[in-house]
Amino acid sequence: MVDFLQRLQDSSFGVWVSTSPSILAYPTILALHTVGLAMVVGPSTVLNLRIFGIGGLVPFEALRPTFRVMALGLAVNVSTGLALFISEAAQKGTTVIFWIKLAVIAAALIVATLIKRRVFRSTSSTATISEASHGLRALAALSCVLWTGAIFAGRLMAYLE
Repeated sequence: MVDFLQRLQDSSFGVWVSTSPSILAYPTILALHTVGLAMVVGPSTVLNLRIFGIGGLVPFEALRPTFRVMALGLAVNVSTGLALFISEAAQKGTTVIFWIKLAVIAAALIVATLIKRRVFRSTSSTATISEASHGLRALAALSCVLWTGAIFAGRLMAYLE
């Protein structure tokens, strides 16, 4: 596996991302990764806060488009994350924190899917906070914890080998 990761990192794309002086290489990819993160975590947080009762006058139905924004952000993050990974595959692919980050992101995406199913299973656009059950609030809290964990794990990758 280490040999494969090293070959990936040594590929022309991996070398370009990590060593090119072009602003289109590492700086732009990292900036887009940050934008993608905001597009995933931001709308998720808005929906979670609504589930907690903040913004109670906003019907849940008005928040349905948050999942389109999250899907676009996820696409941005997968593509830029892959590029960033390739540039340091031999180092990052063998660290525990990288695999923890991926596992936490996967769990957060599963929780987001469960929230979407619970909140939007009804076609009613008059949903109120009273309809947000204790279980749904627990999922929203878990979502917040998982996305925070993913962000922390991502930042720790820069410091832990």
